[in-house]
Amino acid sequence: MVESKPAGRGDPTSRAGNRKAEQVINIAECREHADHYKRLSGASGISKDRAAVLKNIARTYVGLAGQLDRLASLAKNEQR
Repeated sequence: MVESKPAGRGDPTSRAGNRKAEQVINIAECREHADHYKRLSGASGISKDRAAVLKNIARTYVGLAGQLDRLASLAKNEQR
């Protein structure tokens, strides 16, 4: 079983409408998780299938980091 770090609390960001919500995970944590899963995918002695799934999880975290970055940028621009 693969263990990961628990998600921490991030900075608030806007959601649909004008409500403020606290992020469950922030950009830096996404990147840390991505690195973690990428390292796990390169471990010796694991199957190609497991390595592929771990790489996909890493890519998912990279994508989430990008989306959170974009959301923060949009929220910042909307405050102007």
